[in-house]
Amino acid sequence: MKNALVFPGQGSQRLNMMKDFYEEFQISRDVMDKACEILNFDLKSIVFGEDDMEITKTYNAQPALLTASTMVFRVLKSKGVNFSAVAGHSLGEYSALVAADVLRFEDALRAVRLRGILMESAIPSGAGSMMAVLGLSPEKVEEVVRNFDGVYVANYNSPKQIVVSGEITSLLNSMERFKSAGTRRVILLNVSGPFHSPLMRPAKEEFSKFLNTLEFKSPSVPVVLNVTGKPAKSVDEIKKRLIDQLTSPVRWVSSVKSMEKMDITNYIEVGPGNVLGGLIKRTTKAKIHSTDTVEEMEKTLEEVMKNARIAES
Repeated sequence: MKNALVFPGQGSQRLNMMKDFYEEFQISRDVMDKACEILNFDLKSIVFGEDDMEITKTYNAQPALLTASTMVFRVLKSKGVNFSAVAGHSLGEYSALVAADVLRFEDALRAVRLRGILMESAIPSGAGSMMAVLGLSPEKVEEVVRNFDGVYVANYNSPKQIVVSGEITSLLNSMERFKSAGTRRVILLNVSGPFHSPLMRPAKEEFSKFLNTLEFKSPSVPVVLNVTGKPAKSVDEIKKRLIDQLTSPVRWVSSVKSMEKMDITNYIEVGPGNVLGGLIKRTTKAKIHSTDTVEEMEKTLEEVMKNARIAES
């Protein structure tokens, strides 16, 4: 029985996420307190606060999610959970790189804070957004996008859930085109920009310069990359794909298929929510485990450890 750790991306953030971990585990408190020190502002008051708008801002949501997932990962690691691969959805790839010992938490935190700032400023506020297209095959979505200016495929989330990204007017105008193509539903997402599209290109140069100042180490376990949907072949490729990720689609279906080929049978979603678990269920037959609360994490630990004992016997 092989485990993969998967880490959620932007959109999974919520107020008071992982607060029970902070209250119960010193190792989790240390992660949050370290994050506040590194960022030089009180991230804890944003995450455990009452302002939903503040935690949703891209430049706050990204470090908040990385911190929340790392708070959980450190507990899992301390409990002896073994894992054979890691992957993260978009921003979650940074959490995966921390888990695989490629990046130090401190460096990843600085990176995602800058990433959020650059993504927020790449295009004027309100000028771009993202939209989920449900019930259409990837090929059908690609066909519509090819014939519609200003709209791009952003996320291949599951066989029948594709997210597109682009200029807000183009997205709104494309809704009827997708409906005519047979989509079950089209949902405009509550995000602050057209992420994973060429419209994010202004963010790439400065972000690339920053990443080149960081130390990247060889991964301790395979890291499945968003941009290719395949395990990274080298540290240089990891760095390059993090930059490409800003303007390229997230190939989550391909990522799950790659892990399936690696004989992964258990997926543990590390951090807030159950979004990735839901997507994985639509892509492969495997066991999905949650760590959304301490209670759910303890249930996951019990199941994973039990499976490990059965496999060894």
